Amino acid sequence: MKTVFIYSFLFSLLCFVPLDQTSAQSEDLYKDGTVWSVTFVRTSANKSDDYLKGLANTWVANMEEAKKEGLIVSYKILVGNAANEDDFDIALMIENKNMAALDPDESRDAKFDAIEKKISDKMGDKYESTIANYDEIRELRGTKLMREIHLK
Repeated sequence: MKTVFIYSFLFSLLCFVPLDQTSAQSEDLYKDGTVWSVTFVRTSANKSDDYLKGLANTWVANMEEAKKEGLIVSYKILVGNAANEDDFDIALMIENKNMAALDPDESRDAKFDAIEKKISDKMGDKYESTIANYDEIRELRGTKLMREIHLK
């Protein structure tokens, strides 16, 4: 009975030691970077160029203004072939300084609204028709938040 107790004690001790070491190692493994919001889009057949032209006038224009005002760090558009019928072919990426930049903030929201109004007013009726056309030529497949890391 004493032997079973000793083995049980040693086994439990061995189980917990590596967990502590692994935790400490992962904390030292990387440094947190910026936070990316990535939206996955699937465009209809032969409509990718139409969608990208619309994005240039709406989304990109909004992102450029948001970047100038310091509301975002940067943005990117990635284009590729969909791997299957459920996959995306365009990824819209917005880089934020940190997670706190995504917290609700009336002042920040007001700035984004002002930017959108500025772009909308500049485009006139074309803005609404471009936005309305998005529902016909693309399907949103989801959005993910991902943190960039810098390995040490």
